[in-house]
Amino acid sequence: MIDIDIVLLVLKISILVLLYLFIWRVVRAALGDVKGGVAAVTPAPDVALPAAGRPPLVFSPEDRQTRRDQRVSERTMSGESSDFGPHIHPRLVVEQSAIVPAGVVFPLAGWVTVGRAPTSNIVLDETCVSGTHARLLPRGQFYFVEDLGSTNGTFVNGKRVTDAQLKYESRLRIGDTVFRYEE
Repeated sequence: MIDIDIVLLVLKISILVLLYLFIWRVVRAALGDVKGGVAAVTPAPDVALPAAGRPPLVFSPEDRQTRRDQRVSERTMSGESSDFGPHIHPRLVVEQSAIVPAGVVFPLAGWVTVGRAPTSNIVLDETCVSGTHARLLPRGQFYFVEDLGSTNGTFVNGKRVTDAQLKYESRLRIGDTVFRYEE
């Protein structure tokens, strides 16, 4: 015959283990939200999400290059490639700022960080600018701005954004400084 005290002890231990696992999952989820919940939810820029219920299409690198070349030749009248890369020079022009004179040009090449920290590529020593406030980065032939979890936000054309494409004549506001994006 099984002793009732042993059964109760096993049940108590089982409930404690389940309670511990539940608390561990809650704490882990909360820490994930605090550390990088936005990045965990946002897909990588070059990852296409599959349509609901359909498996994603998988192409080899050679297939992708062939498809790219075909799309480029379909977009031009005579089939020649239209690469405007050498003619485009992305840059930020200061329109309004308390600390940077209007008209100052910041050329964009690769990743560019903006913030109050001296290690930033564009240093804005304003109290409402975070140490590492935002990052400008190329994706393909376009430039994007990513807010890096700043307290006061990053704005493109008056709207607060976490990740946005910069288009010709877009207004980028970080702190009290307003930039105009040009190519």
